[in-house]
Amino acid sequence: MTPSAPRRVFKKYWRWLLGLLAVILAWHALYGVNWPAVSSLLTGISPLAVLIIVIINLALLPLMTARWWLLLKTLGSPVSLLSICAYRTATNAVNYLTPGPHFGGEPLSVYLLHHRHGISLSSATTSVAVDRLLELLASCVVLLLCLMSLNTPEDNPLMKSQGLYLVLALLAVMGGTLVSLFSGGNPLSRAILLFKMVICTKSTTSTKSTTFTTSASDLNGSWIDIIAKIETMAEKLFRAHPYQFLLANLFSLCHWLGIFAEFWLMSFFLGVPLSLGNLAAIVMVARLAFLTPLPAGIGVLESALPWTTASLGLGSAFGVSLCLIIRFRDLIFSLAGLWLTMKYLTCHRKLGIISDNSEQ
Repeated sequence: MTPSAPRRVFKKYWRWLLGLLAVILAWHALYGVNWPAVSSLLTGISPLAVLIIVIINLALLPLMTARWWLLLKTLGSPVSLLSICAYRTATNAVNYLTPGPHFGGEPLSVYLLHHRHGISLSSATTSVAVDRLLELLASCVVLLLCLMSLNTPEDNPLMKSQGLYLVLALLAVMGGTLVSLFSGGNPLSRAILLFKMVICTKSTTSTKSTTFTTSASDLNGSWIDIIAKIETMAEKLFRAHPYQFLLANLFSLCHWLGIFAEFWLMSFFLGVPLSLGNLAAIVMVARLAFLTPLPAGIGVLESALPWTTASLGLGSAFGVSLCLIIRFRDLIFSLAGLWLTMKYLTCHRKLGIISDNSEQ
């Protein structure tokens, strides 16, 4: 087998390899779990508590979608909030079940807006791209604040000093990035381009200068261009509609507050009310698990959440119980999203792919 053969095999089967890795991680995480303790926690949840959790999740859907709805309205292409909620459910199902975080359902979002509402491809793409960018930025800010709350324990002076300074430095970098982004500096694409230039410089030190020139010319790859265009779109929207842009970020804040409320309620109904620090740790670990390249963060969530709750002195059974509730919730929404996706793409006279191709 040539040296390039393993690389070709990985490129061809990488999704299957990630799926296998996820299954192995999940099995390892759940092996040896104290299932009687988990069962005791789950059976203690009353039907009223289940109803409250369902209501919270249904309320989070329009909060999650309101930012995208507002961006479309700002771009002069209004769509009803109910339709946008349905589209977000469909695209989230694709994102949830495909490898890689925050990607997979975006082309579906653009397709639905363009073919079902006649919105131009440029406006549809702009709304989806800026919505994802704002979601990513809000997630980074909230997760950094969670990290900051974890690095200020009163009984740990070392973490209180050095850890706090580190988090403050990260927040300063994040703030500078936001200022640069909305002033037209394109910080994300420039940072990625600089990183690739450093990598290319190190990898070509022993080659001819012509080879480096060719590598450097490849730096303006399509994905870097896409990030730069998204940054430009966000900056233009911010300058043209600052109040709507602020309101969109307030929707992001409300969505995150809803996420914290949901996790606190789930823990409370399991009989383990959380302090603010413990809540921040659990939410941060759970959200970071879904940012891994594994589909749905399978294996990572099952490994990280019980370990976190055990480290906090809450017991691993509590973490496993939370995982099972989260997985059941996501399964219900994913099945609904897949049903909506198939309906939009295949149903006759629904402007789906099959009917579109048959008319051409």
